[in-house]
Amino acid sequence: MVHDTSTTTFDLLKYQTIFNEIDTSDRCRSVLDNIHPEIKAFFERFCHDNNLLTENRVIKDYSVTLTTTYHDSKNPKLAEQKKSTKIGRKYYVALNEKIGEQEVNLLTLELNGVDQKLYISVDSTFLPIWYLMRADQLMPAIQQLPEDVSIYFQSDWFKKEQVLKSNFKPVFTTFRKQRKRPYYHFGTELPLYGQISKEELEKHLLKVWENTEIVKEKLMEEKKWDKQGNEFLDLFINEGYRKDTIQLLEHSYSLIFGEVDHFKSKAKRQAFSIYDQDQLITKGFIIYFEIDETISPNQVICVAIEGHDHIYSNVRDLVLKDEAEWWIKKVFTTRHLDNTELNRNAMELLNEHGFETEGNSYYVGLYNNETKLFNKEISVIKKELVTASLLFAYVSKRLELPDTDPAILDSNEDETEEILEAKFVSNFSFREIHETIANSQFTFSTDIIRDFHLNLTALDEKHFVILNGISGTGKTQLCRLYANAVYGLDYEAENPYLSIIPVRPDWMDATALFGYYSSFEKKYIMTEFLQVLISAQKERDKPHFIVLDEMNLARVEYYLSDYLSAVESRKEILLHNREDVTDIPQKISIPPNVYVLGTINVDETTHSLSDKVLDRAFVMTLSDVDFDHYWSTLDQSVKSMVSNEYDILCDIHNDLKSFDLHFGYRTMNEMVQKLVRNKELDEQFSLDSMSALDRVISEKMLPKLRGDERITDLFTKLKTKFQAHFGEESQSFGHIMRMEKELERYGATQFWR
Repeated sequence: MVHDTSTTTFDLLKYQTIFNEIDTSDRCRSVLDNIHPEIKAFFERFCHDNNLLTENRVIKDYSVTLTTTYHDSKNPKLAEQKKSTKIGRKYYVALNEKIGEQEVNLLTLELNGVDQKLYISVDSTFLPIWYLMRADQLMPAIQQLPEDVSIYFQSDWFKKEQVLKSNFKPVFTTFRKQRKRPYYHFGTELPLYGQISKEELEKHLLKVWENTEIVKEKLMEEKKWDKQGNEFLDLFINEGYRKDTIQLLEHSYSLIFGEVDHFKSKAKRQAFSIYDQDQLITKGFIIYFEIDETISPNQVICVAIEGHDHIYSNVRDLVLKDEAEWWIKKVFTTRHLDNTELNRNAMELLNEHGFETEGNSYYVGLYNNETKLFNKEISVIKKELVTASLLFAYVSKRLELPDTDPAILDSNEDETEEILEAKFVSNFSFREIHETIANSQFTFSTDIIRDFHLNLTALDEKHFVILNGISGTGKTQLCRLYANAVYGLDYEAENPYLSIIPVRPDWMDATALFGYYSSFEKKYIMTEFLQVLISAQKERDKPHFIVLDEMNLARVEYYLSDYLSAVESRKEILLHNREDVTDIPQKISIPPNVYVLGTINVDETTHSLSDKVLDRAFVMTLSDVDFDHYWSTLDQSVKSMVSNEYDILCDIHNDLKSFDLHFGYRTMNEMVQKLVRNKELDEQFSLDSMSALDRVISEKMLPKLRGDERITDLFTKLKTKFQAHFGEESQSFGHIMRMEKELERYGATQFWR
């Protein structure tokens, strides 16, 4: 048993005085030494005496945050940052119940020095409240609360605002529409001054405990649904690698499911591939989303093919009944086709492939929540989900199967607005962006990711970053990774707010970006760049990313000057002055939600950047490569086949790097892939390992080799290694010998004759 202190009252004025201390370090230390031991011991004794502690219940408090802040404030590197924080201006202790991996708050005692209040309440984050409101479970419970139970919302960590029961629903709806996610509290408040006896405080605690019973029941029920929803997902997640066949439009294809892997903290995915004999037709993912406080309020199963989601189904509602039929509604939202006709064609195709349909929905199966089983095998359901997705991709012309047409783009419709909003919510949290990029197939250090993030977000109204570096280091990939990470998407996913625009050498003026009025065609010629600006004007809450790929193939100051001036001056750009052009505005400004990223390579085919451009951009150089991480991402079967060759490639790469002639991930990956493919040939046709390595070095490394007498030592090293590995008759050795002679004779050399 935990013993209480000897006093019978709490000096609340003393606590408020501690909360008012100016220095963060002193304040946190005082709270830990004076408030924490007294309130924590009292609360533990209260829970024990009233039989509130059970096997699944735990007591949490604020001491960990206080301790961490105290130690950080003593660190010279963090002291200034922590000096003026509000941490330590409150203290709380709470009783929580564990349900699966989640916790539900049952009772919280909070002393808030900012509000100067003592709160006793049941607390909840936004999403449980959201779901209970959606399921029409919370408002009836709120109406049953006694009059002395108040309701608070907390959008600021230290500030609570009371809301009347009659106003709860409209206030909640406003937060939901504004995409704000405050905390909610159900309980009572007392002033934080004077003194309060322990007996009186116990009475208040017990009263709130009893009066909020119905709210606790609903919050615990919601967490049980959460647990059941995750168990539902686990049925699919636990079905791993397998091979199958799939019938599409009277054609038989091979369907191969990979292993399920983590790609986000609250999401897992399973790759699948469709083959026609040995030819890959398409690939995709089944993605399993758990509930995430920052992203998704539902458990979701999504089927994506080539980056586009063709099925996006909330499955949590299936756990609310003993038995539930799973129907998935499909709504097409194309810009240029008849969506009603597409839905009709899709349902007809599903019927032809053995699916039961009703209206715009199709039947998946019957789920029993007691047995946690479907009325058919999970492997069958997963195969059917992939089949339906492929048919949807075919109908919408996103996937070319026999007799299909080119792909088209999607947009919004009212029936899918909620799902689309949930999928494309931006978040510039560096922690989450870093996690998404770090878990991708590409290799970027934390330092590069952080620098890129800061360069792009440091200025509120100007976002312009240029990435320089050798070819193949992932400049364009980093841009795509970052833009997708902002929206919580993985690398392969289609992002409607990302445009990658290849720059052409013939771009001579601003019309390359902003378009122009054609007197011959009697219309304004639209560009992708201008389309993004117009879209960004309409959706100011969405960051729009534009990647100008290989932007210095043309003179940047020629075609980008209007953009740079408009960003700097915040003035509009004149597009045209014609009254008969109504679909394009006469003028346009650059909204602050436009992020321009440029990639450049520096060689004889490109132009240097002028000071006008450099002064208005952050310029990053990506030349370092981490082949150790790259190697760690490869399958063990690949490593076992070419480990010796890989070591030789890395050794040569290190020689080239000291002369700034090294290569990037793309080159290494393509060489490794060719070496693997060679070993997969029948023995009578394949080259031996060293001959194959000699070929890829001649074909991928040496063509970029050029220089003057400064690379003489490099040639000496390469000649020695090529002779040792491949012999004097090898292609690589022959090229180096020829180039070395040219270097001696002319003072400069290159691979090309």
